[in-house]
Amino acid sequence: MTRVKKLFNSIAIITFSLAVLASCASKPKTPAPEPVPEPTPAPVVQPAVEQPQTVKQEDLDKLLAEAKELKKKAFDLKLFEVLPDDYKAADALLATGQKAYDDKDVPAAKKGLDAAIAAYKDLIAKGIVDIAAAKRKEAEDMKAIAIKAGADSSQTERFGAGDGAFDAAAALVDEKKAEEAIPGFERARLYYELAWKRSSAGDLRQTIEDRDFAKWDSGNYQLADTKYQSEEGFWASEKDEDRAAGVDALDEAILRFNLVIQKGREMAVGVAKEKTDDSKLRSEEIKADVAVKDMYESALELYNEGSNQLAAKEYETASDAYDRAGSAFEEAYAAAADKRAKAQEAIQAAEEATAESQRKAEEADPLLQNAAR
Repeated sequence: MTRVKKLFNSIAIITFSLAVLASCASKPKTPAPEPVPEPTPAPVVQPAVEQPQTVKQEDLDKLLAEAKELKKKAFDLKLFEVLPDDYKAADALLATGQKAYDDKDVPAAKKGLDAAIAAYKDLIAKGIVDIAAAKRKEAEDMKAIAIKAGADSSQTERFGAGDGAFDAAAALVDEKKAEEAIPGFERARLYYELAWKRSSAGDLRQTIEDRDFAKWDSGNYQLADTKYQSEEGFWASEKDEDRAAGVDALDEAILRFNLVIQKGREMAVGVAKEKTDDSKLRSEEIKADVAVKDMYESALELYNEGSNQLAAKEYETASDAYDRAGSAFEEAYAAAADKRAKAQEAIQAAEEATAESQRKAEEADPLLQNAAR
């Protein structure tokens, strides 16, 4: 009995324990409180430590070479004339960088050369635009001179080539290619100059032929004509350097043609004066200065004008004045001669009338004598 009772009590305890465990499993567990995070401390910023820059000597050499190359380009473009202050500033930076380079001060050398390179690049970028604008203006001015000389119609080949070069250069400027446009504007100016000077030389040559001036200075005329003809060959080569030589040839041709014309005018005015002197003397011999005083004095006024112009070496106007004076003296001579002829006719008529009266008187005298008897 005791043994059964103990067994019964053990079963009861086990049953109670199982019930308690089942009860605990069916109830939710209370969550544990979440831990509050501790604030993250701000990171400590360490000051940047400038690391020494390592620059190789060959890199410095390249920088120096680039700076000098840019300087040469700026000089060749004559930017010292276009932007003198900027040019001096860039030169000063290069001098500073060069000195540091020579002193083996690597950091200062790099800094100075970098600054010089940047300054030259900026100088060239600005200067090229200004140069292109200046070259364009030069071409436009030369074109105006050529047109004034009539080259647009008398030298259509050269003038037309100038227009073509100018238009191409202007198109490059529109495309923001100012540096490429510069040679085009220079070429246009050259072609316009050739058109102008060839037209001018041709006009002088024609004047010499029309007025037969070559006989007064045949040596200079032959040299001038040779130079004038040689320019045609320079142009035909189609090389700008040859065509530029054509400008020199035309310059000499123009110079020598002018010498021929100068000599011709001197000789021509001498001939005109000599002819006028003869007319003046003729008019004075016939007393035109008395018979037709007003006409003579008008002619003398033109003659004196010619003499004054000759003294001033204004041969064209002097020759013209002498020519007009000569014609005026001839008119005075003719008027005086006509007046003299009429006076002589009147005198002769009077003399004839007197002689007729005398004859009649003589014829009548015997009759009167007979009547008196």
